[in-house]
Amino acid sequence: MSGIPEKELSVLLHSSRYDLSQFDSGDAELNDFLKNDSLREQNEFLSKTHLCFYRDRVAGFISMAADSVQAKKDKLDPSQIIEDCEYPVYPCILIARLAVDKKLHGYGVGSYLLSLAIGYAMESPLGCRYLAVDPKKGALEFYEKTGFRFWTKSQRRMFLNLRYVSEQMQMNDSLDLWARNDNKKSKLSTG
Repeated sequence: MSGIPEKELSVLLHSSRYDLSQFDSGDAELNDFLKNDSLREQNEFLSKTHLCFYRDRVAGFISMAADSVQAKKDKLDPSQIIEDCEYPVYPCILIARLAVDKKLHGYGVGSYLLSLAIGYAMESPLGCRYLAVDPKKGALEFYEKTGFRFWTKSQRRMFLNLRYVSEQMQMNDSLDLWARNDNKKSKLSTG
């Protein structure tokens, strides 16, 4: 099964003008959140939901919220403690919900949305050390492939250390399209 080319996908912040009636992830709880609760939570500044479109239909969505990791209370794995940092809490973004229409499962829409979340977290104007998720059992492998791990004793929440992601990227790999274009322009003007 081949994936949908990324250029055929678009993402927009959720608003009341979008028709969600045909969206079905195959999970009643996720469908209910999108159709009945996501805009209310967004209006209350609790989370933001981004809709992914393919051929003018909602192909999937991701809902994200600010969060934190309490180094001692959450009993982080010692490998995740930041040396010489006295902050008792580390900044984090929570992937509150991520779902793909069941007709498009396996076509890369979920991976696209997860990459979007990583990009948002890394290019944010705010500091963010971790991306977190409370995965459903059927999604564990999906998150593990990207590098999410259980780092607390609860085995409920998975984390992705964005410092590790950053180290794996080359220094000039930017997720910011403006920065990419500026780098191309500066190379052209100097070369």
